Formats: sequence, structure tokens, C-alpha cells
Amino acid sequence: MNTVTLVAVLSMAGLGAFFAFILAILSKKLSVKDDPRVEEIKAILPGVNCGACGVASCQLFAERLLAKKVAVNGCVPGGAEVAERLAAVLGVESGETVKKVAVVHCGAGLKERKLRADYRGLKTCSAAVMVAGGELACTYGCLGYGDCDRSCPFDAIRMVDGLPQIDLVKCTGCGKCVEACPRGIISLEIWDDSYPLVTVACNSLDKGKVVRKVCPVGCIACKICEKLAPELFKIDDNLARLDTPKLKENDNWEKPLEKCPTKCIVKLSS
Repeated sequence: MNTVTLVAVLSMAGLGAFFAFILAILSKKLSVKDDPRVEEIKAILPGVNCGACGVASCQLFAERLLAKKVAVNGCVPGGAEVAERLAAVLGVESGETVKKVAVVHCGAGLKERKLRADYRGLKTCSAAVMVAGGELACTYGCLGYGDCDRSCPFDAIRMVDGLPQIDLVKCTGCGKCVEACPRGIISLEIWDDSYPLVTVACNSLDKGKVVRKVCPVGCIACKICEKLAPELFKIDDNLARLDTPKLKENDNWEKPLEKCPTKCIVKLSS
């Protein structure tokens, strides 16, 4: 190796060592120490990274909680129990936590459904709805391909007779199934198991005459429920609407359920 080459190699080595030394000093001075409470908070959280809290992961939720950028009761799947444990770690009040569950607004199983076409594409609801709105004669009903089931991080949904069946015990109200359904037939409703959960298992805004042609279990806006229990039911845009939170203080839902001619008013809880 000649002198010029040796000098060049030594110069490069010296520069490398110098910059490595500078970077090491800067790394120590500029480093941010992790708050040990992040791991403690993560251990309390469900750890499913469902995003129901509004952030992408439990790690990020823990960091933002310590930075006071999210609420201590912001973990939807964790509910009141997790909120209280997090509050204890932070030394704050947990606040009120409202339990919600997913409710399906369609009662047409495989036998009740009428088809207007033969769909042979990708077996997902999101794909089927892109092809002329899907193969069902009812343009509001469940397509039955289970996008909601696959989206649930808590295994709270299973497809039965072409319809999603919600396990009310496992359901945390995270809302993933609501986002996944292209027909918008799933909603989140305030509910706890201290009273029966009832719903209108229909989502159609068509007039009664049209509904009768395409679905035997759809709402025909006959107003019987509204007349029997006006404090609970109201017909709006050709569809019976139930004020679910009022079920806690009002049990006048049995007559409408019994008298509904299409049986689209159903009791979901035992």
C-alpha cells in the first residue's frame, strides 16, 4: 500500500471514529427516557390493537394517555374495569363508562331472502355490493358474506343462517363490524344486561308494499308498534325506530313484539 492510499484510509477511519463519537454524545443528550408506566398501562389494556379508542395501537394509546391526549376511559373494549385500573395507575378519576353492543338490523335468513341475480364474484360483502348493489332483491338487507365476522377482534360474531349473530357477552362495542358492513345494518346501542335488549331487525326504507314483495320479515311501517308503545317506537322514513336506551326504564315492548305482523321486532338477550 503506497503512502497516499494509507493516508486516505487513516483519514477516513479517523473521520468515522470522530463522527461516531459525536453521535454517541448526541444520542445520550437527546435521548428521551421511556416512562415505565407505559408498560404498566399496556399490561392493563386488552392488547388487541383494535383502534376503537381512536389511535392505531395499545402502545400508542398508553403513550397518549400519559401525555393526557386521550381519556382514561377511552379504551372501548376494556370498559369500566380497565378504566378504573388505569385511573388507579394515574391517580385520577375513571369517569363514567357507557357499555355499547353491536346490534344487527336484518332478520332475513337464507330461506327468507329473495334474489334478483346470481352473484359469482369474490365472496365478501364489500365486493358483492360493488356489483349493482348486490344480488338480493332487498337493497337494504344483509348480504351474508361475513365481513363483519372477519373484522371482529374479539370473536364476538359468527354467521348463522347467513346472518351475523352477536355474542353480547363477548361484544365490546368496538365498532369494527359497523365499519365493515357496506349495507350499514349494524349499529352500536347502549345496553347492559340489567334489562332486555330488543331491536327492529330491519333496515329497509322502502314502502310497505315494496318490502312485502322482497322480504317476508321486513318492516312494513304499519305503525302497530308506535300505537302500542309510542314512548319506545316511532315510524320514521318507512321504518320502525326503537329508542333503545329507554328500554332500561320502560318494559312496554312485549305487546309490539307480539303484535308485529312480520315479526321484525325481536328480543336479542335472554
